Amino acid sequence: MYAMDALNVLPPLPPALSTAYDTKRFRSFGHKMVDMLADHLEHSQKRGAQSSFPGHTPSEEMDFWKAALQGEGPSDQGSVLAAMLQRSNQLHDPRYMGHQVAVPLPQEAWVGAMTDLMNNGQAIFEMGPSNAALEELLMQEIGQMLGLPESCGGILCHGGTLGNLVALLAAQRHASLGQGGDSWAEGIQPGTVAILVSEQAHYCIDRAVRILGWGEEAIVLVGTDDHHRMDLDDLSQKAKALTSQGKNILALVGSACTTSTGAFDPLQGMADWAEAHDVWFHVDGAHGAPVAFSETHRHLVQGMGRAQSVVMDFHKLCGLPALCTGVFYRDRGQSFLPFLQEAEYLWSDAAQKDWWDTGKRTLECTKRMLSTRLMSLRSGPGYDIWGTLVDRLWEVASFFASEVRHRKGWELAMTPQANIVCFRPKAFQKLTAAEIQAHRATYLRNGSGYVVSTSIHGERWLRCTFMNPLTEAQDCREMLEEWEDILAAH
Repeated sequence: MYAMDALNVLPPLPPALSTAYDTKRFRSFGHKMVDMLADHLEHSQKRGAQSSFPGHTPSEEMDFWKAALQGEGPSDQGSVLAAMLQRSNQLHDPRYMGHQVAVPLPQEAWVGAMTDLMNNGQAIFEMGPSNAALEELLMQEIGQMLGLPESCGGILCHGGTLGNLVALLAAQRHASLGQGGDSWAEGIQPGTVAILVSEQAHYCIDRAVRILGWGEEAIVLVGTDDHHRMDLDDLSQKAKALTSQGKNILALVGSACTTSTGAFDPLQGMADWAEAHDVWFHVDGAHGAPVAFSETHRHLVQGMGRAQSVVMDFHKLCGLPALCTGVFYRDRGQSFLPFLQEAEYLWSDAAQKDWWDTGKRTLECTKRMLSTRLMSLRSGPGYDIWGTLVDRLWEVASFFASEVRHRKGWELAMTPQANIVCFRPKAFQKLTAAEIQAHRATYLRNGSGYVVSTSIHGERWLRCTFMNPLTEAQDCREMLEEWEDILAAH
């Protein structure tokens, strides 16, 4: 026996791994990263670059990195990371007015470094003990601040698209159990179910329905009013038509708010309808749910607390880095509806409704330490910072809308309800879609900011989503002036 053990020798650690895990090297690299990112942050906030948008075309960016991979360009780690900083969107530049992605609270970015190093996955309690406990506590605490009852709870996941999918899975199973079946075991017969959703809703709702296998006809679009909010009269008419066809309405989905125009659906009236017809009411509040933390604007989500489920992205108006999404349920027990999984090697009883093994309640198995981000913010600036952020971003959007409204040659698509403003030069009315696209390409290459475009009722509009609280009046005016110069040269 001794002779056999003597032959069992573990080889020494390879030098490359010894270097990779060296703590002194880690500390040195960390100090360099702190300095590089702090310099980048200061440069961005001071509008140090020509534009908040790098301005490269897809082919130009592909050529740059293809050359780098072939040894022509940045090659060492420091130069590669520096090039990434320079060639990426500068969200902390006050001239950034593009998509609804948070301009992260700088201090919270370091939490990501800590959780990346710790790397505690969280399907089961043993792999993420602190995160499991915090997720259970914080989701109930935040849910109540959104207006949900004390019985609420939920889970964290990576992104609103995934969150909405999971919430609709819960609605599906709730409906099937109510009819004496179980969709988890038996599935759903396509052509027999439907959901009601605004025609302005985010495309992820449509995508979720198709992933779930309900079929295209299960997506019933409800018309909107002049402000792009769901029309309650049309809701009633569409629902009656579905009932006459023998369809089972699984859910009513409200938008708080729409990503295209920033419109908040009439959640109170929708909740009334859902309760009267015993239909699961889900609110896609990925972007706008945090207005609940603003005393000035929380009226926009009145009725959200009556929903069966709510999705909210913390990586939008809450100032946290992507991705971090909450799926809140009116009743904590509803969070167990979407999944029932046999995985004995992970947990002893997959049907037991415990809170500590979060893999029972989410599509993901391993996930990042998301609740650590929330706890860090709670113990730092606190939840009040969310209301302050909302108020400031709404102020900037309101100011910009007023500038457009009173500026000769410009028009608004609608008075904004959120930090999203749709607008355009009146000259767009005489231009083709290709000409408008060409003008925007010119702006992205030569302008100082980042502005996107959207289609409303078949017409092309510019759209700003004000996510940077440091944006000032001059940033707004400069952007309009640059567009006027582009059109004047046409």
